[in-house]
Amino acid sequence: MLKNVLTAYVRRNPTIGYCQGLNYIVGHLLRYTGEEEAFWMLCFIIERVLPLDHYSCMIGALVDQKIFARLIRKTLPKVWGVLKKYRVNPHMISVQWVVCLFTRNIQPEVTDGIWDHWFLRGSKIFFKAGLALLLLLEKNLTQCTSFCNYLL
Repeated sequence: MLKNVLTAYVRRNPTIGYCQGLNYIVGHLLRYTGEEEAFWMLCFIIERVLPLDHYSCMIGALVDQKIFARLIRKTLPKVWGVLKKYRVNPHMISVQWVVCLFTRNIQPEVTDGIWDHWFLRGSKIFFKAGLALLLLLEKNLTQCTSFCNYLL
């Protein structure tokens, strides 16, 4: 089913084609719907909800990464300090969240909650969700003695 939905989308929108991360999104949609519904929901998400350049040239995703890094520095100085101490670019953590729309390595129920807020309040929710996840991990991060890869 996953392959069918992704293949159909690539044919519908060859400009975007296949982007790694779409498989996680479609997989999440298929938990609740059939193939056709998942296809149309994917179309709606990519073509109407997300910024036009989110997947086509990834500029939207790159801008989001820069904004998120600034938000970490401003709102979570301890986390920012750990990232800088171990020379971890915040993009290494958050790009997966942005590209996969919080469907990878996060419990589906948490993703559902993030998506509910996203559909109601817009993409700013992704920044809030990312900061909330880092805040939950702040104690563990500040106790790291080397690069902590469990965030990835």
